[in-house]
Amino acid sequence: MNLRQTLMGQFGHPAGPLGLLAGWIMLNRPSNRERILGTLERLDLKPDDSVLEVGFGPGWAIEQLAAKVPRGKIVGIDHSQLMVDWAARRNAQAIESGQVALLSGAIETQSGFPLMFNKVLAVNVFFFWDDPGLVLQIIRSAMQPGGTLALTFQPRKKGATMDDTRRGADQMAQALGAAGFSHIHTDYMATRPVEAACVLGKNP
Repeated sequence: MNLRQTLMGQFGHPAGPLGLLAGWIMLNRPSNRERILGTLERLDLKPDDSVLEVGFGPGWAIEQLAAKVPRGKIVGIDHSQLMVDWAARRNAQAIESGQVALLSGAIETQSGFPLMFNKVLAVNVFFFWDDPGLVLQIIRSAMQPGGTLALTFQPRKKGATMDDTRRGADQMAQALGAAGFSHIHTDYMATRPVEAACVLGKNP
């Protein structure tokens, strides 16, 4: 495995020095921030929403959510302790106030969440899940009726094309349908070097 492949693997579970590098890239790459902001826009956030982010990385989206949901609650879960620690430092004030809670570990191992959510997001993590169907069922069980889930994907492989984006979007949409979500639709974002897809579904 070459260095590029090793680094790409770190985006799924950052750890150690290369994990710090992956986290820095997640935090600072303009297309990452565009994907997050585009996802938050499509969730139509309200000041008192209860929001779950699955796979929050260094915590930039958590920080944006804290500003957009001032009277609500935000919970994040990430299976990389390195990212949990990083995001906790970045969002220390919101955590201290009780607005934000960060959980460490795989979502599949969680025994429950502190509240039910009406908005959920997962940005560029769907294809790292070993069992997407199981993860989506767990997420849905933690959602309020009528709540919205947004799954966003931008292919990062070298030479990725819009066809890759569409294939990824189709896979996410099919998984949402199989997990019982309704009103599924896909929006595309004009990100570079290739468009990102945001697939949204409702908990009936």
